[in-house]
Amino acid sequence: MDNWAKVHVWVGNIHATCVDGYVDDEVFWRYFELDENMDVDIDDSEYKVCQFCKDIGERWYDHDFLGIYFPKEFPQSVPVGELLDELTVSEEILGEIEKICVGKGLQKVNVIFYYHSSEISVEDTDKLYNGLHYIGAFETDFAD
Repeated sequence: MDNWAKVHVWVGNIHATCVDGYVDDEVFWRYFELDENMDVDIDDSEYKVCQFCKDIGERWYDHDFLGIYFPKEFPQSVPVGELLDELTVSEEILGEIEKICVGKGLQKVNVIFYYHSSEISVEDTDKLYNGLHYIGAFETDFAD
């Protein structure tokens, strides 16, 4: 199955500052930081697996499949639908995702991140991932 066929979605609020249009939160960004040490093989015990990778059960992720969005008004929260519009899903699925968010008390948020992958499985759907709630995996408009 094509990686673009499914998108995993995380939504919530983080407390950070914005400097020159960039979210200045080292801890938030470190969550996604891949080991760039070219002297260490990915299968080597010295390879530092990022926390996002650990959370999705992988040793590495392809940053081309990851999207992170903040509202222009960051750090203020906006209606969740404003950030969900960044997803490449049908209107029906978008409505389903928004309903799940509202059910989790996430009517107003200030960050969303998503990862396109048909191969991963997020096991713990109740824990926070980098401070955000896992919403689920959904079919995308890229699906066959």
